[in-house]
Order: sequence, then structure tokens, then C-alpha cells
Amino acid sequence: MSSPIVPSETLDRRILDYVTTVTGRARGWWMREVDGTALTRKDELTEYRLRMEGRRSVAELYADAKNEPFDGASNIGVGVESIFAEFLIPLLLANTHDLEPSLQARFKGTKRISEDLTSFHDDYHRYQVPQKRELVEYSTRELLTVGSCFHKWTYGRTWQQSEVDFPVWLNPLTGEPMMGLDQGSGQMVPQPADPKTPKELIPVEPMSGLPMKLGSLKAVKPLLLREGPELSVRPVEAIGFPDGETRPDPNLWDWVSDDFEVSAYWFLGREGEPFHGKLKLKKLWEWLAIDPNDLYKDPIKLASFIKPIKLRAFHGKYPAAANGEPVEIMALIAVDAKLNLGWRPSPVPRRPYFNRQVWHSGVCPFGKGIPETVFSLRSAMDALLNQEIDAGNLYNHPPLLLSDLAMLEDEDYETTGPGATWIMRDINGAKFLPTPVSQRDPVALLNWLMSNTMRVWGITDLTLNQPSNQLSKLPDTARGTRDILNTGSIKFGHLTKRLSATDTLEYQYVHELFRLMLANPMLVTLNGEPIMLESAKREQYFSEAMQLSAVGNGISTNPILRQQSLI
Repeated sequence: MSSPIVPSETLDRRILDYVTTVTGRARGWWMREVDGTALTRKDELTEYRLRMEGRRSVAELYADAKNEPFDGASNIGVGVESIFAEFLIPLLLANTHDLEPSLQARFKGTKRISEDLTSFHDDYHRYQVPQKRELVEYSTRELLTVGSCFHKWTYGRTWQQSEVDFPVWLNPLTGEPMMGLDQGSGQMVPQPADPKTPKELIPVEPMSGLPMKLGSLKAVKPLLLREGPELSVRPVEAIGFPDGETRPDPNLWDWVSDDFEVSAYWFLGREGEPFHGKLKLKKLWEWLAIDPNDLYKDPIKLASFIKPIKLRAFHGKYPAAANGEPVEIMALIAVDAKLNLGWRPSPVPRRPYFNRQVWHSGVCPFGKGIPETVFSLRSAMDALLNQEIDAGNLYNHPPLLLSDLAMLEDEDYETTGPGATWIMRDINGAKFLPTPVSQRDPVALLNWLMSNTMRVWGITDLTLNQPSNQLSKLPDTARGTRDILNTGSIKFGHLTKRLSATDTLEYQYVHELFRLMLANPMLVTLNGEPIMLESAKREQYFSEAMQLSAVGNGISTNPILRQQSLI
């Protein structure tokens, strides 16, 4: 038998204390030092991002390690990780989000595909979710940089405003509109008029007894533009998780938290009963020392001194039922004000966070990105590249080796060019640095290192437009080239399958949100014909018997193999 949930001030305070305690303690994880370094875990992610930007070393942030042959010489770098990642991002998107269709809707327990729902969800994710592709591209870049990125889905409605004429009754003497009390806002507002009102029913002005005149004002009419789940991308630094947790799926954790900031205007229109999706804001306005009505009166003045408000969203279990049973709740906490703005039992089947990653760290829920997984290879590449830069700077303008024992005329130095002058103890007088003996092929070595980096991440290994000898012993033959392409595609397929597994969870979650929360009519396809779906039939159309799955694969890495699979 189910136990009731009875909201109270005492329960609100207990939830606030619990959430503040467990999430505050867990946030300290980000400030712990990484073993063997002087960096905190948050600093480590900053270093990875700087390396992804093509920095030669993090030391340059504090001082230039080398000022010759010109200032800032230590800041030169190619950014191997960045080049590799920018190549990898479009391939990942081509094998997941950009596939047509990118998902399939099947009846559970069968292989029968629902063409209608497949078409609806594919169209929704491709065209209707605001900035979906840009957000996926951003999250993919973040995944490759620090190893993880969280997708968060929230249900929302977008309204469009249009200007319309608002008919009102006007005072026959002054021309002012007739006013009345609005029960919702408690303010005096113009009263609407019906242009078809019979003459005998037209209201009269109390003092003169004259009938009111019909007039109009300009008004704004809201129009529902779209309704449904919306995507936002949350960086790993914003996510809180229980101590010792290593599983990547936030739905399996005891709880998950998300820190973000909003302006005071974000709260307008959100005040009301928390169990109906609203927030308790009276104490927050008092803490901010703001009258919410002033936000309308003088927004510029308030915007100049109101700081962003730090919030923490909490999803987790808490014994909120009357008999002490744990209940999955959603709560929103004002961090600095230490206020519980509202909580409610979760109405959705799972938590709205999805952790996208490929390489799991094993010691925390987050993954490993390119800078972390190819650190040794990257160091080798940097050493090679820096040697070539130094050698080029040295021998393009070779220095004049001048003995402190030599006595030469100034005219003898004028033909030496723009190189530097080195003073040394050498009885031979003056001479130039001898030309180096070439004993290595830096391009071949860099190519080999880049090929190994690509193999770590499972990319088709065709560096510098020639087959690599790392995946096949016979790269000069057609069979050897085929082996390279096949092996590369299979490896890349592993990469996309990891992302597709998370995409599948997201697609299924969006389907469930439509089934539970659709409140307005929506145009859908049923049996191949467009119909207007009413909210009363949402559970039938977005049935629980439907299973959605992503269609991500690695075949499209190679156009030839993809063409063969379609024949």
C-alpha cells in the first residue's frame, strides 16, 4: 500500500539540510589535489582545455620559459590534440546524429518498426529541439577534451507573441478605458468589451448615464510555438555525485546535483505551489531585498546591481513519505541564501542527466579525453616539434661564434647577417655554427606518432594521404588497403557504439516525457496521415510498449563500406 506524502515546513527544512550537507561535502572533491601534482581536480580539467587549444605547455601561463630568438617563443605550438579532435568531431556526428534516420522506434519484444514514431522522433531531434546539433557538437568537443559531458533534458514550452487589437469600453467623456480588478495580479486593468453587445446591454458611465463607447487597445496574444523536451549541456564541473561513486550513469547514483546561475528575472512567473512545478519565492525576494514588482518598473537599474543567483538542482532519494519510505524527489536550493525554493516527487521515469563518455576513468564517474589518454604520445610530439622549431630558428640565422681573444674590424661583422653573436674562448677568431648533419626524418616520426594516436581512438589510419603500415603488413596492395579500412572502421564503430548507447537512453527518455507531459495539441503522423494529437490521447500515441534506439555505427567512416552495406 502506498504511503502519502504530506508537505510541511518541517519537511522542507529537513530536505534543505540534507541536500546542503551531502552536496556541499561532495563538492569538495573538486578541490582535492591530484596525486603527484600541485593541481586540484578542477585545475586539471583547465590544463586539459588549454592543451586542447594548442598550448605548448601550461608553464607559459605564468612566464615565458624562453625569450630567444624572440619574446614569447615558448608559446609556439601546433596543438596535436586539437587537430585530431577537430577531425574526429564531424566523424562522430556523421555516425550518430546526422544519420538518416538517427533512431528507430520498435515495438518491445519484436523487430517491427513503427514508421510513424520513427519519423516523429527523428524530425523532432533533427529540427525541433533548439540548437540540437550545435549542442551535440559542443558536448562532443567537451567529451574529447576532458572525457565527459552531461546532457540534461527539461520539458518546456516556447510561446510566440503577436500584436492584436484588444476591444475595450471607453468613458464617453474622458475617453479612458473602463478599469476592473484583476484577481490574479491584484491590479486594475482595462476590461474587455464585446463588439457584438446589443445597445440595450452596453454599460453606462455612472455619473452622466451616457453609454460607453467601443474602442481598442494594443495587446499581446501568446501563441504556442513548440512544446516538448529541450536539451542543455552541463560541464562536468557543475555536477555533484556521492563520495566513492564510479558508475557513469547518474540514474544509478544515490543522488546527483547540478550547479548553475540565473538572474532575478528567471524567477518571474515561477511562483506558486512546488507540487505543481512552481517555486516558493517570498523568502528569496526578502533575502535579495527586491520587490518583484520593481523588476517590471525599472529593469535597467536593477540589472546594474543584482548579481546572478546560485542555484543547485538535486535529484535523489529521501524518506519523504509518511511511513518513512524513500522517495525520488527533485529539489531546487538557493545556495548562498540557504533556501529550499521547492521540491516535489519526481514525475519522470528516470533522472534527466546523461553522461556521454568513451574512455571510463575507473576511479570516478567521469571519463578520459584525448589530452589524458595520449599524454605520452603528445609529449613525444611536442619534443619533436619543439626541436624542429628550435633548430629552424638556430640555423636559418646561424649565430656568429666570436672569440674573446679575436681582434677583428667592425667591417668584418657587417656581412654576417641578422644572427646573434656568441662570445666564447676560441683562438680561431670568428666563425659560423656548422651546418647540422641530418640523421633523422622528423616528418616520418611525427606521422608515426599521429598514426598511433589515431589508433588509440580507433580512427581509420590513413595519415598524410598514404596507407599506414601499422594496421597491415601489405599496405601497398589492394588487399592491404582493404584491411586498413576494415580495421579502422571496426575500431571507430566501438567509439560510436559507446555514444549511441547514451543516445538510446536519451531518445527513450524524450519519448516518456511526451507520454507523461504533453498538454497541448500537437501535429503528428498516424498511419501515414497528419493528425492533431490531443493531450488526452498522448499515452496511446507515445505508448510504453515502444522502444527507441539510436542507429549510430562506424560504417559511414568509410564511404565505400557504407555504400556496400546499402547494396
